Amino acid sequence: MPVGAAAHALVRSDSMAVQAAVARELGASVGGWKVATPDGVAAFAPMFAENIRPSGSAWPIPQEGFLVEIELAFTLKSDLPLRPGRPYARDEVLAVLDHAVVGVELIASRFEKSPPAAPFPAWLADNMGNAGYITGAAIPVSAMKDMVGFRTVYRADGVVQQEVVGHPLGDPLAPIVACINDQDNPFGGFKAGQLVTTGSLTTPKVFDAPVKLSAMIEGLGEVSLSIG
Repeated sequence: MPVGAAAHALVRSDSMAVQAAVARELGASVGGWKVATPDGVAAFAPMFAENIRPSGSAWPIPQEGFLVEIELAFTLKSDLPLRPGRPYARDEVLAVLDHAVVGVELIASRFEKSPPAAPFPAWLADNMGNAGYITGAAIPVSAMKDMVGFRTVYRADGVVQQEVVGHPLGDPLAPIVACINDQDNPFGGFKAGQLVTTGSLTTPKVFDAPVKLSAMIEGLGEVSLSIG
């Protein structure tokens, strides 16, 4: 295990307990999950249902702006309960994915960004900075012809910001499988109807002025939103 991974693992339980406590106090329901594997350690955070909105939505922009990520996400058609000692295989996870979704994540930490940036425990406790998620076109996973070499293009006010092919990890399901198999989940596991991200397809970029954003994942469709 990398040195960073050991440190992350030691503090993760407390950070995720904070996530659950905040959700309880807010009366917030979990509409989806943000997943990641920093230093090889599964790290995930709830995305509150009220912050998951459809394509075409408008969001007020915070003073520091939003960090924007273009993502491929999936919805779940059945529960994946915690299963100690029997990790889910990739094929099992694939079998419960319902729809593939083109999405945009808006990130805005509750902590001061610089200096200093929030350390890993605080970032994880802060739902990994998730401030909102916009869902666009969706197709059944069975209709997604290419899960490896798909092309993604996103624009700001009509100007292309980035065009990429595939997922940075190669397999977009890898972080989902890792996080589903982590037993340290105070919310009881991933559940039917929830949305699960796969991490950013593009280089994250800050937008701190009003802008109209749009993105396209080839073979899947488009998503758009306005911030400002």
